[in-house]
Amino acid sequence: MFVIDQTKKEILQTLVEEGKKCLLTGATGCGKTTLAMNIAEELGMNPVVINCGSTQDARTSLLGHFTLQNGNTKFEQSDFLKAVQTPNTLIILDELSRASDDAYNILFPVLDHRSDIRVDEESGDARYIKVDDSVKFIATANVGMEYSSARIIDRALLDRFILFNLEYISGKDLKKYLTHIYGGEVSKQAKPLCDIYDYSHKLFSQAELSTRLSTRMIIESAPLVKKFTVAQILDNVLLSVFSQDSSDIVNDANKLREYADTLGVYNESK
Repeated sequence: MFVIDQTKKEILQTLVEEGKKCLLTGATGCGKTTLAMNIAEELGMNPVVINCGSTQDARTSLLGHFTLQNGNTKFEQSDFLKAVQTPNTLIILDELSRASDDAYNILFPVLDHRSDIRVDEESGDARYIKVDDSVKFIATANVGMEYSSARIIDRALLDRFILFNLEYISGKDLKKYLTHIYGGEVSKQAKPLCDIYDYSHKLFSQAELSTRLSTRMIIESAPLVKKFTVAQILDNVLLSVFSQDSSDIVNDANKLREYADTLGVYNESK
């Protein structure tokens, strides 16, 4: 279960099942990778996540490398190269917007009508490995002015995908998801976190906040309510985002603290 528009999810799942390559765009932490993993589960496929943001040495990351074993040179295939040959695999190209130019050049023939990948042999010759017919692809990318490390994706590469934009889910739907994965007690205790999450999005939309709390931040911090107060989680975990993103750190953080105080979270004890 991941809470997004059901029609959008069904269309996405149908396209992936039919072999179409889809690109999920949206803000960081809004659930793009989680949704891709959920699609793999729904289709009964084996998901393999390839972090494109760590492919600065693209040939090693996406193809593999030579090793010396017992005096003989052997080519060790990368996880990506193994995945394209493995039936019933859904390859998730995570953070495609952070991939290098070399990575793009390797991905072009994999994602177009050629569906193959060139591997250079030790002898200097090249061989071409075909992508298995049952392998599917979903890519994810952060977009927008908030993401300085993201780049504009090459237009030729974009043309190989059908684009889907994901928005952050509401605090109400986020609470439902917390109930699904952690149970009712954690969800109940974490409700103020969902309210603060909603409030951060409201202020951000009104240009009163430099950034907003992400879905992922709330999901990952919610289990802490079993041991810590919401105030402790807010001050020590969630508000850390403003130490990097805000030009007026104290002001931004205090806006959320003031709202949290109206919810009574600073009166809570464990």
